[in-house]
Amino acid sequence: MSSSESDSTVDRPEPLVVLSHLVHRLLQREGGSVPLERVTLRVSDYVDIGDQEAADLIDAGAAEGVFTLDRGTGGSTTIVGVSPQGEEPAVITEAFGGPAGDTETADFQSLEVVTESIAAALRDAGYATFTDLADADIGDLAGVTGTLTESRAEAIIQAAPRHVPVGVWLARSADIRYGRRVDETTGRGTAQVVDITAATEPVGEPRYRSEGIEPDAVEAQYVSDIGRNEQDPVPTGLHVLDDPDHPDVPKAATHPEAGDDALPVGASGEVVPPAIPTEPRLQLPLDELLAKKLARGLVPVRLVGPRGSGKNYLVKYLCHRTNRGYVSVDCDEATHTEDLFGPLTPTEDGLIVPRNGPAKQALLNGSVLVLNEFPVMRAGAAMSLHRLLNEGKLLVKAHGELVEPHPSARIVITMNPPTREYRDSEPMNSATRGRFRALEQPYIQDVDEEVTTLDAQVNTGHEVVDGVTLRKIVQFAHQTRQNENWPTLSTRNLTILCEHIEDGASPKAAVKNEVWAVAEPNQYPEDTYETLNDYL
Repeated sequence: MSSSESDSTVDRPEPLVVLSHLVHRLLQREGGSVPLERVTLRVSDYVDIGDQEAADLIDAGAAEGVFTLDRGTGGSTTIVGVSPQGEEPAVITEAFGGPAGDTETADFQSLEVVTESIAAALRDAGYATFTDLADADIGDLAGVTGTLTESRAEAIIQAAPRHVPVGVWLARSADIRYGRRVDETTGRGTAQVVDITAATEPVGEPRYRSEGIEPDAVEAQYVSDIGRNEQDPVPTGLHVLDDPDHPDVPKAATHPEAGDDALPVGASGEVVPPAIPTEPRLQLPLDELLAKKLARGLVPVRLVGPRGSGKNYLVKYLCHRTNRGYVSVDCDEATHTEDLFGPLTPTEDGLIVPRNGPAKQALLNGSVLVLNEFPVMRAGAAMSLHRLLNEGKLLVKAHGELVEPHPSARIVITMNPPTREYRDSEPMNSATRGRFRALEQPYIQDVDEEVTTLDAQVNTGHEVVDGVTLRKIVQFAHQTRQNENWPTLSTRNLTILCEHIEDGASPKAAVKNEVWAVAEPNQYPEDTYETLNDYL
């Protein structure tokens, strides 16, 4: 045997190595299981063996623990797990793409505008990774070589973030979040505890009063300029307040005092607006309707919609745009009147005095009080709000107080529809229900609108999911919302599965995981997989 033949034999990977890595890649892409037949038919593209030999190798490998098989009653066999053998063969890497997060072998020529000469010049100038390119200035790149113009440099900086390992972005974001919680005195991270009774700062004054403009001036009020009203903005009469830094005003993610629940910011630097559905019966954009209700003063509003449809985000967005405080209270079966308004507590002198609860303090400060899952609350606690809902005054019997809230105070309750999917959402007491202006917030019906909203939320700073894939995911989600026997993917679920994709999961695997995560005990995620294959 010649030396060249010997070398080629040594370099050629064993069939079992190729098979194990092929299965590993397919399992990643498909999200958990692959039919045996699909593997045996495809393996000949990567190694010189037939489908029967491949099947025999897999059976032998299963006996040795390399493959995990699931043999169905109808004779079908599915591969559900694998332990890859040795290093991944080059033929598999070339077919499926390089390992995620490989920064040592950054191939700058994978960027469309980078030629071989530009790539060499970039490396000579000290740029070794895509992270280096993403952090570069246009002026610095443009001076590297004569063929690297400013427009090319700008294109490189825009494209490079897509190739930066997600760990880089996560580490940087974690540093920013941690920095916001560092105590200036000690230089160490610390928890923050806010005493509700001490948080007595009222919200700002209406802008029209502080700036001396007319109350009906457009700049003095929230203008609905998103969704259906984008081309023809509608003034709503909901006044903008003059203190955007009030502690209860929802902050943009770029704000120095933003917390973990900060509102996401798009490429423009502005907070990403919610996708605005049309109220199905009133046939008006929901942000316009809600703003006009809130403009009427302390009139109670009830938002009804499925989980993840964006009820709280819509209220937070309106509060952000109008500089209004946002105070959210999650209700449950154990919520009592004193949980809302505050208990009676003893002082050091032995006196019994009232202590304000979150709902009462929000009304005193002039914030928007949001009571989530209101119907599950104890009937007595709900009934204690009736005078507030009727007359705009809060009677706190235990405190011996009749409270007339701050003129900017508002109240909104949210709830899921009392359908089979939300069996814990009991219908409201009719006496309470009739006191609210009820608005329905359904899932977004328009695919394009939901794609646009998701793109702004998940692809800020760097691309996580390309536009074509994002559209397919949204289209599949709309299918789940039309079949009551399937697990339903909400807009919130779509942001979570995009997070899985950012972490390195394939789009199909991320979708399968989220379908599994939201499935009720009587629902089977597998029922959706055949339809999912039509999209991804």
